[in-house]
Amino acid sequence: MKKIKKMKRSSLTAKVLKGVALTGVVFIAASSPYFGLYLIKELKKYNRRKQWKKFYASLDYLNRRGYVKFLKETDKGTQVKLTRMGEEMIRVFNIDELKLKKQENWDGKWRLIIFDVPVHKNKNRKAFTDKIKELGFIMVQKSAWAYPFECYEELAILRKFYEIERHVTYLEAIEIEDEKKWRGKFNLESRHPAVN
Repeated sequence: MKKIKKMKRSSLTAKVLKGVALTGVVFIAASSPYFGLYLIKELKKYNRRKQWKKFYASLDYLNRRGYVKFLKETDKGTQVKLTRMGEEMIRVFNIDELKLKKQENWDGKWRLIIFDVPVHKNKNRKAFTDKIKELGFIMVQKSAWAYPFECYEELAILRKFYEIERHVTYLEAIEIEDEKKWRGKFNLESRHPAVN
């Protein structure tokens, strides 16, 4: 997994990057430092005269770090495009913002994740484990984690992002040992009536 330098999602620089990602190739007119801001929905609150220098400083930083690329510079303005590294940073933002669904009524099924990640991917395994723990999974035993609600799509995203797709298995089970204890950990009082 590539090492991507962390960037605060709430920062202006992050908003500029997200805006470029949402818009595609952005043309920023030299005659109006606000042109790009109007194009980028997330940056509307920065549309003040005193902010334009910060906007361009952020754009320059993203260019120097390799997250965006200036395609063409003319007297009229500059074309800006997201790079592969920029796309990777956007994926990091998306993973950071990923949340799992919680239904009001539990369907009685347990979602289990089991994995056996090779030694050379230890960093990937650690990052993946930290993320599913953060999302609310509970460890059943080493390399086996449980969650009571549907999460297949989210897991598919995580497996791909951490580059361990082949080493992670998703299972659904109606019963697991010590279920009462696990129900307590998730504040699930009882099974859904349809499953009994």
